[in-house]
Amino acid sequence: MIKLIGIGVWAAVVALGSSYVMASVFAPTPQAEAEKEPTYFDGLDYKSTESVTIPMISNNTIKGYILARFVYTIDGKIGNTLKVPPDPFILDEVFRRLYSTKSFDFDRPEKFDLTELTSSIRDSVNARFGMELMHELLVEQFDYIAKKDARSGDAGGGKSAGDVVKIGKVGR
Repeated sequence: MIKLIGIGVWAAVVALGSSYVMASVFAPTPQAEAEKEPTYFDGLDYKSTESVTIPMISNNTIKGYILARFVYTIDGKIGNTLKVPPDPFILDEVFRRLYSTKSFDFDRPEKFDLTELTSSIRDSVNARFGMELMHELLVEQFDYIAKKDARSGDAGGGKSAGDVVKIGKVGR
């Protein structure tokens, strides 16, 4: 009986050993993957800010409101290590820029320079963090509603600069 168990163990060892040798000898060698050059968007995350409503004041009266929401690109590795997210800083800069702007034409809000606005906000936020944190700042929503349209509940009848966002130059 012991001879029979010994022969079985020996056959199992020989079978496993030969399988290992065959697998290691005839296995294909792993090819070193050619490093592909990273594109601009590799590693960037897109994040959206909350909406912000900014009263537009001229001659000590409220003329209307700007409703805005932005999307920004941030390096995913850097974004995960931040203790404070950039959203409050972005919204603060948006509010400061739009609230204090003198160049807003209430009769033609579609002529507002969104490119200058987004680039100045991006540069200010990056300066606050002391590094190139945001790569792009894009406009997701930018609408102007006149005070008379907001009071009457006719928000759809207000002048909107949202169409300019779709066809205008936005970002860098």
